Amino acid sequence: MIPIKKEISGFVLAGGKSSRMGKDKGLIDFNGKQMIEYSIQALKEVCSSIYIISNNTDYNSFGYPVLSDLVKEKGPLAGICTALSISKTDLNVMVTCDSPYISSALLSHLLEQSKGYEAVVPSYKAKLYPLTAVYTKACYATLSKRLAEDKLAVKSALEFVKTKQVQLSTELPFFDEKMMANMNTLKELEIHED
Repeated sequence: MIPIKKEISGFVLAGGKSSRMGKDKGLIDFNGKQMIEYSIQALKEVCSSIYIISNNTDYNSFGYPVLSDLVKEKGPLAGICTALSISKTDLNVMVTCDSPYISSALLSHLLEQSKGYEAVVPSYKAKLYPLTAVYTKACYATLSKRLAEDKLAVKSALEFVKTKQVQLSTELPFFDEKMMANMNTLKELEIHED
């Protein structure tokens, strides 16, 4: 189930403003760890190299390269384009810094279905999750063009690349509904804390 690591890069998107949380989400303690550590752990199982996309130098303390967005203030699409622009591998796994229930099994499941596609994106209950997804280098030209045109919605951009939507369900042995949860507010953190 776990794919070969040598040709896969992992990126944690940690460049959000965290306006609803009031402080940088990835650095918030959640059940004994800083939130970004859960994302890093999931990537470590399937990726040979890991990078953090953020303009916050506090992330340097985790020991992975921290890359600033090439185009500032343009949201997640800018983060994905930054990642793809520096990646040396065809396959690239994107995760966010505020999804503590993300699992390597989910990422592996997406990677297994990447052959022949430019992007592989999970879907659950008719909702797409393009920030927990696999992107190939082949996406870069199209996505960076959208970024340059200020068309910043990632879901809309996916209409212009060969995308596979992977339906998630309780029938998958690793599936837990919580794995798609994002912690955007202090209230959400309180609900999920052990």
